[in-house]
Amino acid sequence: MKKILILLFCFSAFEINAQTPDWSSKVASILYSNCTVCHHDGAIAPFSLMTYDDAVANGINIQIDVNSKKMPPWPADPNYNHYWNERVLSDDDITAINDWVNAGMPSGDLSSAPVPPVYNGGATMLNPDDTIQIPKFTITNDSNVYRSFVIHSNYTETKYINEFEFIPGDWSIVHHTTFNADTADIAYLKDLADTLPGFDTGGGGNGFISNTSVDVGAWLPGNGIFKLPSNMGIEIPPGADIIISIHYSPGSMGKVDSSKLFFKFCSAPDSSRRRVYRTKWLFLAQLVNGPFIIPANVVKTFNEVTTPGVHKSMLGLTPHSHHVCTSWRVRMVTSPGDTTNLLYIPKWSFYWQYNYMLTKVMEVPFDATLLGEAVFDNTVNNPDNPNNPPKMVKDGGESGDEMMSCGFVLMDYQTGDENIILDSAFYGLPTSQFSVAEKLPLNIYPNPANGKVNLVSDLPAHNVSWQLTDLFGVVVKSNKVKNVSKGIYTEDIDVSTLTVGLYQLSIQSGDKVAVKKITVVR
Repeated sequence: MKKILILLFCFSAFEINAQTPDWSSKVASILYSNCTVCHHDGAIAPFSLMTYDDAVANGINIQIDVNSKKMPPWPADPNYNHYWNERVLSDDDITAINDWVNAGMPSGDLSSAPVPPVYNGGATMLNPDDTIQIPKFTITNDSNVYRSFVIHSNYTETKYINEFEFIPGDWSIVHHTTFNADTADIAYLKDLADTLPGFDTGGGGNGFISNTSVDVGAWLPGNGIFKLPSNMGIEIPPGADIIISIHYSPGSMGKVDSSKLFFKFCSAPDSSRRRVYRTKWLFLAQLVNGPFIIPANVVKTFNEVTTPGVHKSMLGLTPHSHHVCTSWRVRMVTSPGDTTNLLYIPKWSFYWQYNYMLTKVMEVPFDATLLGEAVFDNTVNNPDNPNNPPKMVKDGGESGDEMMSCGFVLMDYQTGDENIILDSAFYGLPTSQFSVAEKLPLNIYPNPANGKVNLVSDLPAHNVSWQLTDLFGVVVKSNKVKNVSKGIYTEDIDVSTLTVGLYQLSIQSGDKVAVKKITVVR
C-alpha cells in the first residue's frame, strides 16, 4: 500500500510539473505577440524582453503588471468592441505567466523556443519604401515647443501610403506628432524663413495647412505601425511636401532630435486600389452642451453630436484628449434608432492613445449620427491632473489645456465593404490577412420574446461565440463553445430577466458572422 501511495505521489508530482508552462513552449510566444513591440532595444520601453534572461530579470514585475492589467497597455474596453491587433491578454495567458513565475521561471528546451521577432532598431517596420527624416534640431527652451519640419517628397507620381511608422529621435522628449502632405508652399516658405530647422507653430496650431493638405495621420504614445489592407492607401499627390509637426515636452532644452517617418506604398493596380482618408467628424464645433470649460474642482461630461450626411466605410477611429480627461465613448446611431458601439475607454490615459482599427469594415449610412462623450475630472481625485491645486481648464494645444476630438479612417462606400475583414486572426483565419466575411445563416424565434429566444444556425466545424448587447453596447449575455460539429446548432437564450427593449445578437463562427435584432416584451 505504501509503495502504491509513493507511486501515486510521484506520478502526481510529475503531472503537475509537466503542466507547468516554461519559457520555450509557452511564455516566449505570449511576450513576443504582446510585449516586445515596445520592449526591445531602441524602443519606448525601459527594458527589453527579447530573451529568456531578459524575462527572468523582470519576471516579478511582468507578473504584477499583467495581473493589474497595467500591461500590455490597452485602454479600450474589450467588452464594448474589439479592434485589429488589440493587446489584451487572455485569462489563459495571464494564468500561464503566473504559473511560470511561481514555478521559478523554468526555461524549457531553449533550442525549441520560437524565433524572436525582428525589429529595425526602435522601429517595427522592415524594409520601408521611403524614409522621411527631419534635420537635427536642438530644443532651445524648457517650455512646450511646437515645431514643424518640411521635407520635399520629390514624388513624381501619386503615391498611396499603405503603412507608416514614426520613430522619435529621442523618445524622452517627443510628446506627440501629426503628419500632413501638401502641394502648397505655405509650410515650405515658413520653414525657409526660419533660421533654425523647421518653424515654430506655437501651441500646435496648423494655420500653415492649405485646402490641398492631406491628413496622413499622427503619432502619440503607444502607437506602432499604422497599416491598411494591401489594396488600400492614403493618397499623396506628386510633388507634395511631407510636414512633420512635433510637440516637444517641457524640460527638453539642449536635447537633440532627428525623428524619422517610414512609409510603405500600396502597389495594387488602379482597378482594385481603394483610397483611404482621415477626417475629424467629432470635435468641439459639434459640442451640444458647451462652452468647453472645466472649472477647478469640477467633474464635467461633454457631448458631441454630428450627422455627416455621407455614405462611407469606416476602418477605424482615433479619439484625442489630454490629462484632465478620464473616459471616452463613441457610438453610431442609425435610423430607426439602432445603436452601434464603436469605442469605450473607461480609464483614459494621455500616454496611451491608439489608432483603433476595427476588426471588420463598418458601413456608415447617409443617416448615421455619431455621438462622442468624454468625462473630464478637474479635481485632486484625478491623479493625472497637471495642476495641483486644480485650475480652470479650457480648449487649447498646450498639454495643460484640453481637447475633445475624434478622427475617423474612411473610404467611399462600395457594396460589400461591410464584409471586409481587417483582422483575420480575430476571426480565426490563419492564412489570408485580409478577407471577406461570409454571412452566417441565423434564425431567431420567437421575436419579439418575453421568456426564451431560440438561436438556430447552420455552422461549419468550428468554435462558435455569441453575445447579446443592449442599446448602450453593454454585453448582457454571451457564450463561447469550442469544437462545434458541422451542422445545425441551437441554443436557448433566457431573456426573461432583461429590461423591455431592443437588443442586438451577434454570432461568429470561423470567418462567418451574423447580426440580428431582438425585441424583449412583457
